[in-house]
Amino acid sequence: MGWLQNVWRRRSQERELDAELQFHIDRQIDVLVQEGLSRDEARRRVQLEFGGLELTKDECRDVRPLRWLDDLMRDVPLGLRGLARERLFAISVTAILGVGIGTSVTMFSVLNAVVLRPLPYARPGELATINTHLIVQNRWDGTSMANLVDWREQSKAFASMTFHRRTSVTQVTFTGFDAPQRAQEGLVGPEFFDLLGTPALVGRTFSREEFDRKDRVVVLSEGLWREQFGGSGSVLDLKLTVEGEEHLIIGVMPHAFQLPTRETRLWRPLSLLPLWPGALSVRDSDQFEVLGRLAPGVRFEEAAAEMQVIGARLRQAHAVNANVDIRLVPLVDHVIGERTRRGMWLGFGAVVSLLAIACANVAGLLTARAARRRRELAVRSALGAGRARLVRQLLAECVGLWMVTSAVGVLLAHILIRLLLAYGPRALPRIDEVSLDPLAVAFLGGLVVVFACGTVPALAAAKADAGAAFSTRDRSSLPRHRLQDFLVAAQVAGALMLVVGAVLFAQSFLRAQSEDPGYPAEKLIIVPLDLPRQRYPGRPEVIAFFREARERIGRLPGAVAVGGITDFFISRNADQWVTVEGQPAGRDAGAPRLAVEGVTPGYFRDAGIDLVEGREFEVRDYEDGAPDVYIVNETLARRFWPGQSAVGKRLVGGERPPKDGRWATVIGVVRDIRRESLDVTPIMLGFIPAFPRTMDLTIRVAGDAAPLIAAVRSELRAIDSAVPFTQMFTANGRLAERLDGRRFETQVLGVFAGIALLLAGAGLYALLAYQVALRTREIGIRSALGASRESIVRLFLARGLRLAGIGAVLGLGSAISAARLLQSLLYETPVINWRGYAMAAAFMLLVAALATYLPARRAADVNALTALRSE
Repeated sequence: MGWLQNVWRRRSQERELDAELQFHIDRQIDVLVQEGLSRDEARRRVQLEFGGLELTKDECRDVRPLRWLDDLMRDVPLGLRGLARERLFAISVTAILGVGIGTSVTMFSVLNAVVLRPLPYARPGELATINTHLIVQNRWDGTSMANLVDWREQSKAFASMTFHRRTSVTQVTFTGFDAPQRAQEGLVGPEFFDLLGTPALVGRTFSREEFDRKDRVVVLSEGLWREQFGGSGSVLDLKLTVEGEEHLIIGVMPHAFQLPTRETRLWRPLSLLPLWPGALSVRDSDQFEVLGRLAPGVRFEEAAAEMQVIGARLRQAHAVNANVDIRLVPLVDHVIGERTRRGMWLGFGAVVSLLAIACANVAGLLTARAARRRRELAVRSALGAGRARLVRQLLAECVGLWMVTSAVGVLLAHILIRLLLAYGPRALPRIDEVSLDPLAVAFLGGLVVVFACGTVPALAAAKADAGAAFSTRDRSSLPRHRLQDFLVAAQVAGALMLVVGAVLFAQSFLRAQSEDPGYPAEKLIIVPLDLPRQRYPGRPEVIAFFREARERIGRLPGAVAVGGITDFFISRNADQWVTVEGQPAGRDAGAPRLAVEGVTPGYFRDAGIDLVEGREFEVRDYEDGAPDVYIVNETLARRFWPGQSAVGKRLVGGERPPKDGRWATVIGVVRDIRRESLDVTPIMLGFIPAFPRTMDLTIRVAGDAAPLIAAVRSELRAIDSAVPFTQMFTANGRLAERLDGRRFETQVLGVFAGIALLLAGAGLYALLAYQVALRTREIGIRSALGASRESIVRLFLARGLRLAGIGAVLGLGSAISAARLLQSLLYETPVINWRGYAMAAAFMLLVAALATYLPARRAADVNALTALRSE
């Protein structure tokens, strides 16, 4: 630490050095005075013997350790003072690098939180999801307890496995507050919390004994605990009514614990479900999802290979497993998702490109500034400053820039992260974990800026010829600045790559947004209902509730029609086999499964969904003993009866033909509707007549749907206040939420591309403005010899557009080479999209032409006589 103390005590050391040198000078003067010289003469002789006092001080300083750091601490304030004298230059550089560093810090913070930071569980690298993979359909699925038992017994690669119920069917109603609430719950196995290794924030989790005894215990999420209980520690041993039954609150899990999903609000033992006893013996089921922890020393590749062998063994042993493989995915990949991971790295690559453009822009400004300081640097060189000393001085000024721009960048990053947390896409995994780490990121980013922006210009400036700097030759004979030309062309190329990406993503987003959902989304209100079993035990009670709701809501101003469907938006995999009369059995046909929904009479008319052929369900179809009937969508009709009418055809839900010969008849075909997202292709759908206890009310209105939500809630409360109505939303709003990821990517790339365009245009403008200033005398001579304003404008326009054209060619080539990396992120948008490329190039050249024209116009306005007199 001695060297650090020396640096810290620099001022006191300077005072000590001054005092010591003055002591030696005074003592030598006294010796000469004693020899008979006058004091003035003695002082003159001593000064001649010592030489320059500052030179002597430098010789003394040279023996200090880390002299360069001492010099740096003197050079930085000197550089800051120089920047203060050039305020416009300092403000320009601070703004450019501040934006570059701020956006980089923000994007890195998001990437770190979403992708790079380990999951908040014990040894997260050992955790994996284990699920079945349907071979024919090429999609993942849940599994059965019978399969899980075999996996546990046969696997040596996993130290432990646990399970939870499929998240798509774990909505729960709980009461005890001002109004009933409905939320996502986790129905989990007894080892669930132990396997993940996250201790409870308050209290404990349930034990194996409590699971086996089917004790009614519940663990709350931190969010629910704070919202409903004020974060009180006395919540333990209180009762929470879940699905009409009291449960004992035994613990609270921290906010970071977000499994099975981030929306999970409470956890209960899965053994409380009525299906649990029978689930242990059923193998053809997809009710459960599995988590596993690898045994010590086992790699994922080894575990995956072992599970493949187990899957093959189970296919041979059990007929129901004939189409089932086993898929092993690291938990971090399951939580984040491949598309999100690619999107995050794409955004980080874009912001790195933006930072590179900002560095190139500032490097061009520093190069121009160093060229203006040729005489100053030549004087320093003539006075004995070596090239290393000049480079160090110029880099010290960059360190001063870094100090200022890093502060601006961190402040901007803080603001951007706050905006992201407030308005960012809620569907982005782990978005609530995004936080700012300004010291590490800004320091590393600042070092990159110092070396990227300052080193090359400093080296170029330090080797300037002192003789040429003092020469009286024509200033227009200055050497061409190829470094500046290269930097400007590189900025244009980088900006064009970002613009191409932004154009492709904008086309993809607009293409997805323009898809017809098949229903009037802007006029539909969706009300998820889960009627309590105790109050609505049978079908008559459910029908009575629906009819009263339909009648009361139908009287509201603007309400057109009310219908009911099991799930309006898909929240689960299609899981129903279908066997068509006269075709191979469903399991043998290799066809994808379909989703079957129950709907109320006249539902499609009520929801505004077009009937392509046949008829809708009528009241008689709901009567006991009525023939089984189906309505199917166009996708299913095309799959099984291409080129034919589906009406009158017969099918059955199941993997085999009905043993009793009772087929269901197709009575109608409705158009395809997009019930998952606008950018997801419609799947096969079948509809049956039903009044399900758990349903979504669809309320079609004449105008905008959003203003009517409050009135609908009031009417439903009047019917039965014990039913939760907290999740009302518009279909249009939900579809927009499903596109939040694409919207976010498009907005981010659009902002980055816009900033890159401004920086590239500013770089081109700065270069030509500098050239105009250097060639003022040349322009005057040209004007005096008869050159027209148009010819002078053309001279500079040609130079600027030539650089922009070179950059555009490089940028387009790079964009085409890298475009295929974007294919999986785009929706029905080809990556080799010449229209998009042409739009991006045209916009880039338009910005370049504007940036070039302004200094060219200024050159044309130079007065010949004034220019020559100034020389």
